[in-house]
Formats: sequence, structure tokens, C-alpha cells
Amino acid sequence: MTRPRTSRGVRRTFRATVRPAALLAAAALAGLATIALPTATPLSRMNPAAAQTSPAVSVTLLAMTPRVPDPAKLTQKVTFTATVSNNSDTAYSDFTVGLERGEPISRQADLDKAIDTPPTTNNLSSSNDVDQKRPLPAHTSVTVRYETNPDSEHMCLCATSVYPFALVIRAQGGSADSFQEVGRTQILVPSFQTTPKPVRVSWIWPLIDRPHRSSSDTVFSDDELAASVSGGRLDRALQVPERTAGKVRMTLLIDPELLDSLAIMARPEGYSYRLNGKTMAGQGGLAAKQWLARLRALVGREDIELTGYADPDVNAATRAGMPISSALDPQVQSRISSAVGTFGNELSWPAGNALTSRALDAVIGAGASTVVLSDAALPGQNSSEPRPDAISPLPSANGNALALVTDSGMERTVGNILRLGSLPAQSQQVLLSQLAIRAVADGQNSHYAVLTPDRYVDTNPSVASATILATVGTVWSRSLDVPTALSTVRPVDRGPLQTGAESPSAEVSATQMSRLVQIESQVRSMREALQSNAAAALLGGFSSGIQRAQSSAWRSDRLRGQTITDELSAAISSRLASVSLVKPAGGTYGLSSSNSPIVVTVENKLSQDVTVEVSVRGVTGVIGFRAEPVQETIPAQGRKTIQVQTHTERVGQFKAIAELTTPDGQALGTPIQLNLRATALGGITKTITIVAASVLVLALLRRVVLRIRHHRRQQVSK
Repeated sequence: MTRPRTSRGVRRTFRATVRPAALLAAAALAGLATIALPTATPLSRMNPAAAQTSPAVSVTLLAMTPRVPDPAKLTQKVTFTATVSNNSDTAYSDFTVGLERGEPISRQADLDKAIDTPPTTNNLSSSNDVDQKRPLPAHTSVTVRYETNPDSEHMCLCATSVYPFALVIRAQGGSADSFQEVGRTQILVPSFQTTPKPVRVSWIWPLIDRPHRSSSDTVFSDDELAASVSGGRLDRALQVPERTAGKVRMTLLIDPELLDSLAIMARPEGYSYRLNGKTMAGQGGLAAKQWLARLRALVGREDIELTGYADPDVNAATRAGMPISSALDPQVQSRISSAVGTFGNELSWPAGNALTSRALDAVIGAGASTVVLSDAALPGQNSSEPRPDAISPLPSANGNALALVTDSGMERTVGNILRLGSLPAQSQQVLLSQLAIRAVADGQNSHYAVLTPDRYVDTNPSVASATILATVGTVWSRSLDVPTALSTVRPVDRGPLQTGAESPSAEVSATQMSRLVQIESQVRSMREALQSNAAAALLGGFSSGIQRAQSSAWRSDRLRGQTITDELSAAISSRLASVSLVKPAGGTYGLSSSNSPIVVTVENKLSQDVTVEVSVRGVTGVIGFRAEPVQETIPAQGRKTIQVQTHTERVGQFKAIAELTTPDGQALGTPIQLNLRATALGGITKTITIVAASVLVLALLRRVVLRIRHHRRQQVSK
């Protein structure tokens, strides 16, 4: 908006008018830390007039002093410190720095457009360009300072809106004699003339990691978790709620598998891990203990919820027909409770922020009452001005729940800010504006938004904590914890769940899930064959192992997920193969009567007694033979000879197959082929023989009678 120059008297009146707006705009910036802006957006996006060329110079804001200009001190100096980088082969003999302002933004759609394509700004006063009086050589960077004050026309915040500003670089040199724009960067600043009803903000903060175990509770696949909690990603992630506790009450969403792993690592007896086929002593016991103690100190200061064990990919699991449960193994529950306490599991956050209908029914049936979903999964009213509040009804076949609906635009911005190594200041201003635009559009009503980082967030704790505090530290925003929001914010019906919001190709592979279904069936069958105490000893790690193999972490790390599945498959196959029929030394089994038994030997190499079923059947095409299945218990590390009763209604040699299974039919070991020779007549055979003999006798008698009669007729004729 181009504004004419004003007289001093008019400017005094103007100051009185804009002072409340300036105060509020200053408060909007109060929560931001002094951190650098990212590399300048290409000039072609910032200014349509320069759309034909790429930026020769990038601008990165390093500091703004004071970060929040005091509108009561109209002549106070506001200093911008920035890095100006000449990315071209052209050397500039001189350059200037100036500030420009664009048209105020009051609608969500216009803000979205401005974020994607920064709008044109107007140079309200050419005198605000400050000549640096020094060269800008090719491929070099220099630090500059630019000073202005809240009273300047180009800093005017005179309406309730979001203002787009641009820090602009103009340079002289090359083929141009005059100063030409060569680079800029955008800064968005919310402004309010009067205090609106606040935008309430909830943060959900994940403490989730990929599983580091397969079927063993105490032997890890690597020792990477130790590094993560000791100066690594999980250490940095935990620092964030530690820094904000008492100021912002967040919801910490934690994977119980992670807590269980750390509890195992922290035991006095320690843990081990595999490295290049060798078992090594783990070194992260102390770090795990300290991390858990830090988490325990947050109990009561933050709301803590647990994911399903190993944070399962509920969409992939339910597509495969696998059950979803929030219940923890008693031993796992005991270890977690001893380490950090007992927490709820009523909040579900599916990977991808999307659910199929079957997965929705499963998570609600498992006890979840609240589900975090994206605005793509619940897109109803997404085009409303302002955006609808972040709570929506979520009906399912297993009952009604509530959805916490994230905003895709804000989620992208949060991701940009919290990415480790990012320069987030510009994106922080974008996030503040994305929140403020709700109050700009409708300041008479309070609004509600939910923010989440990446599931495996890896961030600078200082940046993250400053961002969180900034979003709730303005006069137009405040923190609201999730439990309070669920009970006080009125749900907005966003329509039916869009079950196709995410492609199945993004999920853990269907092939892996199919294999897990088979492994789960094999484990269940083996458990049926063992006594309860024996099953715990031999199969205790499989339930947790299968859950680890369902982890949503394998969406992006398919090889590791496949490795865990392979290990589980090999482990259960080894147990099944350890109970088997002993192949006969050779020869043929003789069946001297119609009910002669077949004698087979079963070997059990396991450390526990196993109940098995032996069955014998004729090969394809063999009739007149059957055998009764026999169930027997085979002692641990032993052999047992079993007699299988047969019913034979034939004679001669034929082949049969002996098979060994669990009581519910799961194959054990490898079937063996038997050579059988039946020498006794069975009941049916005897009957057939007698009938045949009787028919033969009758035929002979008839023949004799016919001959006698024929002979008599010949005698009479003579």
C-alpha cells in the first residue's frame, strides 16, 4: 500500500492511532529467540517484476535488536543484522539495504498464497535505503546492519492484519550504473488494533524411536539407542519439554517399547547387543537410567500418553487382519512402571495422520478416545474463513471418539523450523502469522489449533523451545493443554473420514505383514503344544517381537523391518523343526493283521515337554487304508516311540506318509514316507473272497447240472 508523506502534525495524530496496533504487533514478536533466517527466497518468487532472473544475492537475517520494538518509544532504533551473500560471478562496487512493506493480509487464502509466493512490496520511501559504501565481491558474504524506528513510514502497522515486509538489497556494478535490486527476503508480522479473543494452541510432542530388539528382550540388535539418549536425538527431544515445563503444558506421546528398552538397559546386570555376529556388552546403562530419571521429573508437569507397543502401523496391520491391542505384556508393564510410572493410552496418533475404516474401528476398540489426524483425512470445512477449530467428532463402529485435526500448512512450517540445522527465524514468523490469521479474520471468537513436529523429531532444543513459547506468548495466543481442550472446545463437524487420505504404498509392506500373520499363527500353535510355564520359557519374546515388526518405523526403513521379520521367522521355524519324526533306518513295515499298529519315533530337542499329534495317511491313490491320529507328550530333550493304530482292508505293498503336528495342526519337523506291506485279509477282503468263491461254486454246480441234463437228453434220443 503506497502511503503519501504526512506533515508533522498529521504524523502525531497517526502515531496515536497506530500505537495500540504497534503494541500488539510488538507483543506478537516477543516470544522469538534471536536466530537466523533461512537463505533468501528466490527473487522471482518475491517480486514478479524480477521473475525472469534468479537472485544474485541471498539475504539471511541474523538478529533484530530489539527483537520487539517498543511502540511507546517512537524514535527507538531498530537494528537488523543480516548476512548478504553474493552468489554470482559479478562483483558489485556498492550496495544498499532497505525495508519494504506489502499490502496487509486479512484472509487465510491470501496468507497461504503469500507464503507460497511472496507478494510484491512497495518502496514507501526511497530514503530508507541505506548505502553501505563498500563493495560486494563475487562469491563472498558480508554482514550488514540496517537501522530504522517504529515511527518510520515503512514500519507502519496500521490495521488488524498480517503484514508482509521485505529486507531488500540493491547493488551497483557490472553493466548497470544505477542501483538495481539483486536480493531480498520476506518477514511476516501480525498486527492487531485491538486485543482479540485468543488463539489457543496445543502441542503434542513425540518421544518415539525405532525398535532396537527383535524376539529377545535383553539382546539388542545394535547399541544406537545408547548414543541417542546421551547427546543424540532423543536427548535433544527430551530437552524441549524440560525447557518449556511450567510455561507450556504439552502432551508427550511415548512409545512403551522405548521405555521398556531403556528400562532393560538401565538394569544393574546390564544388557548386550550384536555386532558383526558377536555379542557385546552394552555401554548405555547409565545414559538410559539418566534419561528415564529426566522423564520421571516431568511426570505431573506434562500430560503423558503411550502409543501402542512399538508404535504399530495400524493401517498395515489391520489390512492384514492382525489385531490391535493397547494391552502391555505384564513384564513390560512392570518394568515401565518401576522406571517411570503408569500412563494412559487414550490418545492415538497413526503414522501418516490417516486411518482406514478398519484401522479406526481397531484403535477405538483398543481403548483410544482421541485420534490425531490431518486435515486431509478430515477435509470438511478446510476452506472456511477462518479455519475451523482442531477438534472434530469421529464416529466408528466401536463407538464415538474425537479427532485432533492438524493443519497441513502449519505442519509444514513446524517441520521447517524444527529440522536440525535449519535457520528458522523466517519460518517462525510464518507460523505466528498462520496462527494469528484466525484472530485477524474473526477476533470476536476464540480459536483452537494443534501443532505436532515430525514423529522422529530431531531438533535444536533452543530453537524448538523458543518456537513453542513464541506460539503461546503473544497477546493474541495462549497455551491450552489437550485434556482441557477436549473438554472445553466445541467440536466442529468436518464430515466423514477420508479413508483414502494416504496410499497403502506408504505403509509397512503387505508382504511383511503377511509373513507376520503366518509367524503369529505358528507361535500360537506352538503355545498350544506347550504347558503354560513352558510356553513362557520358549515363546516369551515372540509376542513383543511380532509387535516390533509391525512398527510404523519400518515405513521408512523397510530393510530393518524385514530383518526383524526374518529373525522371527527363523526363530519360530527352528523351534518347530526341533520336534520331529525320526526317519526309519530302512526296510518295510509289515502289517500282518487288519489292525496292525505302525510304530514311529518322535524326537524332541527342546528344553520343554511338547504335546504332539502323529497321523499316517496313504499316498494319493491308496485305498483300503486308514490310521487313527495319536496325541502324545514328548519329554524335553528326549525321544518317544508311538504306536499308530491302522485299519487295513487290502493286501500287498503300498506307501504312506507319517506327519507330526501340534494339537491344532501346525506342522512340526518334516513328514516321512513309509513303505507298508499288508499280508492279512481284512474284513472287506474276506467278504469279497467268500462271495467270489460262492459265486464260483455256484457257477461250477450250474455247469455240472447243465452237463448232466445234456447227457440225459442224449441218452433218451438214442
